[in-house]
Amino acid sequence: MTATTVDVVVIEDHPLYVEALLSLLSVALSGRKIERFRDIESAEPLLRVASPTVILLDLMLPGLRGTDALRRVRQQCPDAVMVTISGADDPVQVSACLAAGAQAFVSKAAKPQDIASVVRAAVEGRLVPPVWISSSGPQDPKALSQVNLTDRQMEVLQLMCLGHSNKHISGVLGITEQTTKAHVSAIFRELGVFNRTQAVLIAKRRGMVSPDPV
Repeated sequence: MTATTVDVVVIEDHPLYVEALLSLLSVALSGRKIERFRDIESAEPLLRVASPTVILLDLMLPGLRGTDALRRVRQQCPDAVMVTISGADDPVQVSACLAAGAQAFVSKAAKPQDIASVVRAAVEGRLVPPVWISSSGPQDPKALSQVNLTDRQMEVLQLMCLGHSNKHISGVLGITEQTTKAHVSAIFRELGVFNRTQAVLIAKRRGMVSPDPV
């Protein structure tokens, strides 16, 4: 694929929602070039050669999803404005996405004018991150309960979601079992849970890891 210029890339698989979204953006961004893909894998050939100004990324895609998908796209297009879109208004998910590199988090239930306003500002270089648009309108990201997991703790959480024991995780990551236990305890504190089952359920529900990580 030859180099090309794209203003907005939409990565969203829900047919009815994406149809409404593209209709909204075609009016709000008249004259701008918009490309749509249903998953990360199909979008990557374009992302490798294009320099999109804005990427709208659904968090619940087939295949790679959640913050894993966000980080993957961020690596491909480090200069793009990342706007995550989700059917959930979960503050922890919002925090995780903003921490993973998104400049804005927009609920799919947000008012059309709010969605259009955020994307237009991003395309025109006027967006001041971080931005959080919930179903009830713009929110103050400072009010979020931040989830501050280190890269190593995210690796531990990912392996926990695969059902691995502390001993196995220690072997995979090349750290002591005592260090793994310390990371697990820190994860519990950040997520506000008391056991591994709760941590895994919350991590998957909030898009912090893939539901079926590999």
